[in-house]
Amino acid sequence: MPVSAEAEQALHRFVDAIASQSALQDQFNQVEEIDSLRHLVQSVDSTLTGAAVIPLDQATLPPKILVNSGVTNQEIPWRLLRCPGGPLVLQMICKKANFAVWIESC
Repeated sequence: MPVSAEAEQALHRFVDAIASQSALQDQFNQVEEIDSLRHLVQSVDSTLTGAAVIPLDQATLPPKILVNSGVTNQEIPWRLLRCPGGPLVLQMICKKANFAVWIESC
């Protein structure tokens, strides 16, 4: 279930925070499993409650609704996409694992 557009701004701020901090990018590039991912995401923004490790083929599928995308200075590709009828999701392709992050509805 989607959350408000205002709440979704947390994902945009999250991308900005990662892109502006090389040390944070290093941390994401070292994460390999879900518990570490959740802990790291929560340390950046506690409103981002949904997280998953995803296979590379899922992280690179053409999105139905692409909102924004880019690459950090440490070459972490990321994209914000809208799941049809669902939430805004951030996908990142890091060195050791690929991630999806979103805000779960309350």
